[in-house]
Amino acid sequence: MITFGATMLRALLLCLLCLVLTLPARAEPPGPPVEVGGDYKIGAGDTVSVQVYGEPSLSGQFPVDASGGLDFPLLGRVLVGGLAPPEVMIMLRTQLMAGYLVNPSVTVSVSGFRSQPVQVLGAVAKPGLYYLHGPTTVMAILSEAGGVAQSGVNEVRITHQGEEQAPVVLPYNELLSRSADELSVRGGDIVFVPQSLVTVIGSVAKPGEVAYRNGLTVTQCIANTGGALATAALGQVYVLRGDKRIRVNLRRVFSGQAADVLLEAGDKLYVPESAI
Repeated sequence: MITFGATMLRALLLCLLCLVLTLPARAEPPGPPVEVGGDYKIGAGDTVSVQVYGEPSLSGQFPVDASGGLDFPLLGRVLVGGLAPPEVMIMLRTQLMAGYLVNPSVTVSVSGFRSQPVQVLGAVAKPGLYYLHGPTTVMAILSEAGGVAQSGVNEVRITHQGEEQAPVVLPYNELLSRSADELSVRGGDIVFVPQSLVTVIGSVAKPGEVAYRNGLTVTQCIANTGGALATAALGQVYVLRGDKRIRVNLRRVFSGQAADVLLEAGDKLYVPESAI
């Protein structure tokens, strides 16, 4: 009776082993792909990453051509331009199920972003071309460009591609507020950050341009150029502001007999040389 029970146990274990061996192997899914917001629309120049679990020959990186298509194994050319990654996933899964695979598990993401360029120019740390990865605010693209200059920035101008209208002018203080979350850029935009300057010419150590800031005075501006030279005619300094010529006697300012003069963006400050 004991021998019979042992024989039955061995037979049962053998059946279980055969059952396990005949089960289809289950492929382990790869790691999670880079997540891209569903609002991002794929375009020419992008690279699409496709993972079909258990089908390495159908998985890989697929560049999108100028017409918005990519070449996919089994399916041939597939148009993905203008679609979001979730939409491409559904399309590929549907086409693969139509005669190729049974209930395939498909993941689609964007691994290379090149279809939505934005030019950032002007008073930023790293002017150049940047590519959108999804919905992007003006402040976010400026941050990607290293941020704006610390002074002399009063506005940001955005030119939309293909539009003949004048650039959209946004006060910089408005961008710094919470409402900036609603101000976005789109592919093809040109973001220009003009810097307000004051030009200093004449008898100073380093003639040139000085970034304007609120409250900038004549004496501060001259100090930013390294100071007036010993040969400067301090009593004959003047500011050109449009058609106006504003006389500034720096000798009286330095002695406290006259008030310093506030400058405006775009002013030209001239420090003549003494005739003596």
